[in-house]
Amino acid sequence: MKYEYWLAAIPCLSDYKKRLLREEYKEGRAVYYIEEMQLRFLPFLEDRDVEAILKAKKEICIEKEWEYLEKQNIRFIPCFSEAYPKKLWQIPDPPYALYAKGKLPKEGIPGVAIVGARKCTPYGQEMALDYGKYLAEHGVQIISGMARGIDGAGQRGALDGGGMTFGVLGCGVDICYPRDHIGLYMDIQRSGGILSEQ
Repeated sequence: MKYEYWLAAIPCLSDYKKRLLREEYKEGRAVYYIEEMQLRFLPFLEDRDVEAILKAKKEICIEKEWEYLEKQNIRFIPCFSEAYPKKLWQIPDPPYALYAKGKLPKEGIPGVAIVGARKCTPYGQEMALDYGKYLAEHGVQIISGMARGIDGAGQRGALDGGGMTFGVLGCGVDICYPRDHIGLYMDIQRSGGILSEQ
């Protein structure tokens, strides 16, 4: 799985091309050991893609980064894994891999995103809390961005309602953003999960 992580972590190479490489070579380890000349003959790779792969071989320390994931309890979920959310295959370009702290949303259970203004009114915040709590009490998973304002309030409401909520971050799962949501970040991991493509 370490080589699958390496393939997922290559910057400047699209998820689509990562999937094509894995389909062609069947495993990340085989992709890692492709010789440069073979890479240059692949019709779906441009010169800049080949350069990105070669650079990643030199710069990504697989053992060290994999060890960090394990120490941080970060799960690596590549697109070919049974655990990978099936709903992501319904979008045009699904992520090659996800990283998670905690759980993944459950298949077959409704999920709702509560999103809105970061600088919301007290009334808006109160309503987001109420909606999150009500939905959670009725078995609906709340999937949102853990942002200030409406997003975070909806997720806090879901926790108050004893439900599951999932924070989808634009940064790595090991980074709490915004920092003042550290309590929410920790609480979400206990009953749901923190997810990211990074």
